[in-house]
Amino acid sequence: MQVYALDENRLISTLRAEKGADYRCPECLATIRLRSGDVRQSHFFHLKTNSACRQSQKGLIHLRLQRYVKYLFDDDAEMEKAFPSIGRIADIAAVKSYKIVEIQYSPMTLEEAKARCHDYESLGYTMIWILHDHTFNKKKVRPVEQFLRTKTCYFSNMDVEGNGIIYDQLEQIDHKKRILVGPKQPVNLRISKPLPPFRWPRELAQRAQTWPLCHEGDLLALALKGKPLLKPIPPQKLLLRLKDAYVTGLYQALERSSR
Repeated sequence: MQVYALDENRLISTLRAEKGADYRCPECLATIRLRSGDVRQSHFFHLKTNSACRQSQKGLIHLRLQRYVKYLFDDDAEMEKAFPSIGRIADIAAVKSYKIVEIQYSPMTLEEAKARCHDYESLGYTMIWILHDHTFNKKKVRPVEQFLRTKTCYFSNMDVEGNGIIYDQLEQIDHKKRILVGPKQPVNLRISKPLPPFRWPRELAQRAQTWPLCHEGDLLALALKGKPLLKPIPPQKLLLRLKDAYVTGLYQALERSSR
């Protein structure tokens, strides 16, 4: 759902656009117009469908996450920030702190992910990725997700109403499959710090080599505070725990009924 357009060389939102007027898409420069009504949220649409344009593919959940992240960064964040020198438009750009936040709801190729990282990092920006549960964090781990998890990268389960969190998790991947997953650890992007020299737990040693920073609530930040990591429970042990709980509950119910 596209909410920004170019009016000549000025970026405007749906709040200031006029219905029926022609504008240009900030990414592909095609002609777009405002669509509004009593039911659907106001947005811009392409007069001619362009499947290669990222702006036209963004949905309401993507927009909810964008606005939430902008709120977290306060005045240091711009939505749909254009970088003409590399031909990119960032979901969120924190210009003062030199951070780019990219939200990925739909599938993406490994080549595109590497290209985006290269382009923004060439300008000196640190990238933060948020991968949505709609496509990512499944049992099968695609190559693009494996690559992005070597960057500062989190997940989100936010819905169309804006309910949900940005979170981190401890996980074990074997042969491109998630075989163990820990609990969701809520992450606060507002508070971050560079990674200091530290004796990292074995589970985080590889991450600490490639992530430039951590955020409040993520696994690296928890380790720095000396808090134990909540490790994933193997499926076999989880099944035994559920079985024991069921048997215990059954015996308690039988005791109560015999009194």
